This record gives sequence, structure tokens and C-alpha cells, in this order.
Amino acid sequence: MSKIVTIWRKEFRDALRDKRSVLAAMSYAFFGPMLMAVAFFFLINQLTDPSDVEITIDGKQHAPQLVEHLKTQGVVQRQEPWPDTVNPIKLTIPESWDQQLKSAEPVTVILRADWSAQKQQTEIKRVERAVQSYAAKVTNYRLLLRGLDPRVVQPINLSKQDVATRGSKAALIMGSVLVFILLSVFWSGMNVAIDISAGERERNSLELLLSQPLSTESIVWGKTLAAASFAIFGGALSLILIPVIFQFVPLQEIGMSVEFSAFMIILMFVLLIPLALLATTLQLFVSFRAKNFKEAQTYISFLLIIPMAASFGVEFARLKTPILYYLPLTGQHQAFLSLIRGEAVNWFGIGVSALTTLVFAYLLALFISRMLNSEKTVFGL
Repeated sequence: MSKIVTIWRKEFRDALRDKRSVLAAMSYAFFGPMLMAVAFFFLINQLTDPSDVEITIDGKQHAPQLVEHLKTQGVVQRQEPWPDTVNPIKLTIPESWDQQLKSAEPVTVILRADWSAQKQQTEIKRVERAVQSYAAKVTNYRLLLRGLDPRVVQPINLSKQDVATRGSKAALIMGSVLVFILLSVFWSGMNVAIDISAGERERNSLELLLSQPLSTESIVWGKTLAAASFAIFGGALSLILIPVIFQFVPLQEIGMSVEFSAFMIILMFVLLIPLALLATTLQLFVSFRAKNFKEAQTYISFLLIIPMAASFGVEFARLKTPILYYLPLTGQHQAFLSLIRGEAVNWFGIGVSALTTLVFAYLLALFISRMLNSEKTVFGL
């Protein structure tokens, strides 16, 4: 252990000397959650915007009752011309409005807009709901005039009782934020892992280290712990920043809230430690397999696609396979989701996932130590 600690201290000090690399590695843990928080902030403001929706209404003189109803729903006639960079939202009312209503014929009202425009999605939906609510009102009047109860066209009245907690609702959008916490251990230790493997080989310092009375296992574990220290610090930085940053996101306006207790943060941090070791050993393996520093950077960039695909794939595909609780990466992700939702934590799954992650990291470290016994790996042949 003294030899491993000595190598760890040496690699850790060497990594700290390159301050730009360290700051670049930590930037992901800092700016990732912040960018997500800013995106959620603007999205919530857009969804809860109380201002009126201004649209162009052609033929409003044919249906003054409809125009008045739209005004009560916050949809008004736009007075200013539309800018060239924005596609107008236009509602066209036909001249035959009165005649078709009197004869109980359906009236075709045209809503012209760009449904691909993300900034106008909320406004378009508000116009749609306003027109549909007026159509429902006309339907009720027609039934009443014919002596029929409007409820006869609705044989089943479905009463929705939402038992979801604010935390479980928040998990719908916080799932993507949790992915950033998991990926922070991959990004934060990446530069250090490349530098102490492929970088040392290019500087010819790896040969000097291997010539010392040290076993390759001690060298690999010392390097792994050095890079994992930065990975763990990046994960801890994300865990600290996310509760602070999301206090300024108005989740309560959409009926959601997130509470990060001290126990939750500590448990998440403990779960990140095995994942940091696995991430580091994977990066060291790829770096030693590469022939030079640039090639190692390229290969590890592709390697990062694996955790991203696993995390986002499980999140957006809504996979419910129980085996996800026992695998590396997905097990930590499922545990984080359970903590955010306030659900019962699968402690057995957490234990198996952590143990599996550590076993994979240990096997990779052993394989890397065997690779260092080969001249092909040492000299990058």
C-alpha cells in the first residue's frame, strides 16, 4: 500500500501542475448542471407565461362571439406587424360562419402557424385550446336547445386523482440532470487519465517508472487512484452545485419541487466512488491501447458515448427491466431516481450494482497491469 500511495501522490501532484487541464476537467461538473438549470428556467417561464397571445384574426367580423371568447382566454388580435424572423400565427374565420352555425353544420376555421417553431409551441396550443373550448360551448348550447342534457354525449366521466408527489413529478425532468452527475465522473478524470498513461509514454517517463522496483499492479492502482480522485471530486462538485443552482429554478410554478437532503447527497456520493474507479480504469485501458496522446483523446471521446447512451437511453426509453438495478452505471442511475422520487430504495440492487462495478474495475486494472509487461504497450508499437 505504501508503494501505491507513493505513486498516487506523485501522479496527483503532476496532474495539479497542469492547472488549465484540471479547470477544463472540472468545467463540465460546473457548467453542465448550470446549463440545464438555465434551460429549465426559460422553459418554465415559457409554459407559465400569463401574457396574452397575439395572433392575426382574419374575418373576425363574421364571428364576434368567438373573438370575444378568445379574448377571455388570453388570445387577442395583434396590432403590430409581424417581424420578418417570426412566422405569424393566423386564424381565418370563413364568411359562412353564421349560416353554417344556424344550419348546424361544422364550420372549418383555419389555424395557420409553424408547428416546428419551438418558441411558439405554447402560444399555438393556447389558441387550439381556446377554439376547442368554444366549440364545446356551442355543442352544449345546441343540445340544450333540443331539450337534451349535454351530459348524454359523455357517458363516462373520468375523474383523475393524481397521487404523485412533487418529488416524483420533478423526477420526470430531473432524470436528465442526474445523468450529468453520473457523466461528471467520466469527464472530470478523463484528462488526467490520458496524461498519466499516453502522455507519460510520449514524455518517456513511463519507462523510468517501470524501471523502478515496483510491480505493475502497484503502478496501475496508483495511477487509477490519482485519476479517480479527480473524477470523484468532479462528481462531488456536481452534487454540491445542483441543489444550490436548482433553488433558483421555479419548479413550484409547475407543481414540482426537489429536496436534496444530506443523507441523499452522501449516499449519491458513495455510489459515485465505484463508478469513478470503473470510469478511470476504462480510460486508462483505452489510453494504453492507443499509440499516442491524440489517438487516446479520440478513442476516449468515443468511449464517452457508451455511458451517455446507457443513461439517456434508459431515461428516454423508460425501460423497466429489473436487471437495470444490478448493472454498473444503470444501477446508480436507478438508485438516484428512487432517491429523487422519494421511493423505497432497492438496497440489494445498490449493493449488487456497486459490487459489480468494483469487480469490473478490478479486472480491468489487472488486465492493464499485464499489458504493461509488454513492450508493445510500453513503447506504443
